[in-house]
This record gives sequence, C-alpha cells and structure tokens, in this order.
Amino acid sequence: MPRRFFQIIGYMIIALITSVAYGLSAYILIYRDLAGGSILHAYLWNMVFIIVVLSIDKLIYLKMQSKEFTITRKNYLIARWTYFESLISFKTTVYLFYIFILVASQIATIDPTFASEDFRNFILSIEYGLLLVIAFDSLIGHLFKDIERVRVISEKFMKYRSEKPHQ
Repeated sequence: MPRRFFQIIGYMIIALITSVAYGLSAYILIYRDLAGGSILHAYLWNMVFIIVVLSIDKLIYLKMQSKEFTITRKNYLIARWTYFESLISFKTTVYLFYIFILVASQIATIDPTFASEDFRNFILSIEYGLLLVIAFDSLIGHLFKDIERVRVISEKFMKYRSEKPHQ
C-alpha cells in the first residue's frame, strides 16, 4: 500500500512539473514570441499549439502500441523519450494546464490585482483553452479512428482485387 501511494504522489508531482513546463513554454512561445502580446493572435496560436501537441501525443501513443515498434540502437533515444512521454502523456499535461488556467482566469476576474496585466492578458487569451482541448482531442480521436477504418477497408478491397475471382 505505501509503495502505491508514493507512486501516485510521484506521478502527481511529475504531472504538475510537466504542466508548469508546458505553461511556461506556451507563455514564452505563444504569447510573447508568436503573438507579440496580442490577445487575438495568442488565442489563434494557442489553437495551433493544442492541435500540434494532441496530434503528437496520439502519434506517439500509436507508435508505442504498434506491434512493429522495436527498440534498436538507432532509435534508442527516441524510444526512451517516448517511454517517458507515455508515463505522463502530453494530453494529461495539457488538460492539467488548462484546468489551472480556468482557475487562474476566475481568480483574475474576481481580483484584477492577482497578476500583472501582461500575465492576465495571457490567461484571458487562453482561458477557454480547455474547451478547445476537449473538442480537438475528440476530433483527433475520431480522425485516427476514421483513418484506421479506411485502412482496414482498403486492405480488404485490395485483397479482393488481388484474388482473381473464378467465373
């Protein structure tokens, strides 16, 4: 029992650290660099960031789960990174970050002195990010299911075409 408890605590700490790292990179990359402090541009770049992160998460998950994936000397570093990523997925990190943003947004609305104007603008630009994460996560899940469905149907069709039907 104590070992499981410490594993859960460790997981929560790592999830919190990765969420903070995601938030800092989102602030620096999206708000300051790409958007130049513009709330509208930060909102639009945030959508792109969410789509990219969730897509990478899905691709890593599919790659690690595939039967063809084996670890070799050539891909060891990538495999090791994807193994770490599979422990705390991007998706978990993103969801946790946007939950914090929702809470911070509400606090900033109630108490405008909660944070600097620059940080409040960042929070304002992405406060509905959790809704985007849920919507894009669902969309990406459906797209990958559709891709798999088309692949299976195409394989069956190609198998049928390769076999010459007897007349």
